[in-house]
Amino acid sequence: MKASIMDMRGFAPLRALALVSVMMVAGCDFLDPTNVENPATTTEDLAAAENPTASLLPGLRAQFATAINPVIPEVVSDNYSIHGTGINKTNDFPAQITSDLIGGLYTSVQELRALAEFVLNEIAPNDSTASDEHVQEARYYLGMAFLLLGERFVAVPVVVDGTPEPSATLIQLAITELGTALNVASGTEFELPIRAALARAHRLAGNAIDAETQADAVLASSAAFLYGRDYDPATITNGPFNFLVLRSLKEMQPLPRLDFLDPKFTSREAPIMIAKAEEMLLIKAEVEFSRGNYGGGREFLAQAVETAQARPRVNFSDDDARLNEDLSERPHDASIQIRADPASAYRSGLVLSRPGTVNTPTVTWTSLDADSIRSLDATTQTDDILHAFYLSRQEMLFLEGRRMTDLGIRLPMNLNEIETNDNISEGDLGTVVVVPAYLPDQDAMDLFTPASPYDEDGVLTTTQVTINIDVNRILVQQRVSPFGVLP
Repeated sequence: MKASIMDMRGFAPLRALALVSVMMVAGCDFLDPTNVENPATTTEDLAAAENPTASLLPGLRAQFATAINPVIPEVVSDNYSIHGTGINKTNDFPAQITSDLIGGLYTSVQELRALAEFVLNEIAPNDSTASDEHVQEARYYLGMAFLLLGERFVAVPVVVDGTPEPSATLIQLAITELGTALNVASGTEFELPIRAALARAHRLAGNAIDAETQADAVLASSAAFLYGRDYDPATITNGPFNFLVLRSLKEMQPLPRLDFLDPKFTSREAPIMIAKAEEMLLIKAEVEFSRGNYGGGREFLAQAVETAQARPRVNFSDDDARLNEDLSERPHDASIQIRADPASAYRSGLVLSRPGTVNTPTVTWTSLDADSIRSLDATTQTDDILHAFYLSRQEMLFLEGRRMTDLGIRLPMNLNEIETNDNISEGDLGTVVVVPAYLPDQDAMDLFTPASPYDEDGVLTTTQVTINIDVNRILVQQRVSPFGVLP
């Protein structure tokens, strides 16, 4: 078994296969790509082509790479704020997000779902060359499409002109498809990514035993499991890289206490991780917390920290001046200490000196210490253990589009869907953003004091910066978990 993998298959064939993708997707409704209208190609032509299933998989891989783009979920959460014109500023105000802002975040995942269904329903059944591995990979992408839809959106239709299916139903559809994919074949390179996705989906569905079972299976095969989707700078560029590195005015700026994790993706082709051992350990920790076993959960949390801190780092020449919208300077000196809110202690090492060469993680990192976590009392310090847990998920899954989901925010479907679907009207389920009442209003999650620790000449005037609201403290107070309110 290829157990510990990072999927680094390049996208060199994408330009040659772009025609195939365009035939099925670009000119068609993203909910129904089977009505191929290209005058030179029909669905029957594709089915009759040599190795059609294998030929369509690179297009699916490319669409998957596009669908997992985490830019909007990251800025909607407290991880990043927007400081440019390339991203609509309203995304920094979760409660104000409307369907006209969603755009490609929605269509890219729906196109992935539709393309995967096309391959599985129209092409593979009539393709004698379609192997179990081909079918399994396509079904994995279908399951991941449902999972991404369920993580990101309140409700969406999954058939043409259908009524919206709520997030919980979408997660169940993901579980069904991923379970089917797992049963297609065993011992393949996709077995562990499928199991990891099932652990993630079962967690969101609140299925503690099933989530634990799948996480255990992944860790038993590979204690350092890692699975990612890479990019090809000639065809599909890593999305966050565009806003964090490529543009002269960096349009996404991290919360200062997460500064040490940025930019994480230092090249156009840098892979975005889809699944990793750290997440499996965090799932196991959360399952134990849900059972009231804070001692057991604490140990899995400490193991996740150790796993994260064994991941690679690279030196990167970062020219980011760390500017606010008004061009005042954000924290960018290593001497600056950060505290998570006015009630917390100041911490060093969270801010790196820029512009300059920074040592940045490329997979995962965390500011936490495993020994310190193990020293917490499982009876009297459960709040501290939970705070470390929520912070771990935030740091370890940073720039992977997961924080928004963990906060409980779900977005509306895009406006085009509402306007063209006769079964959906404004105000229906899925047309309005959902923001939990326990989250602070507007963009308060992104604010810190002072907004600039420098004077107008760029001279550092204070080395202490306070985040206005520690959202992880709010999560602790609410005992937030898909497994129910934690004890």
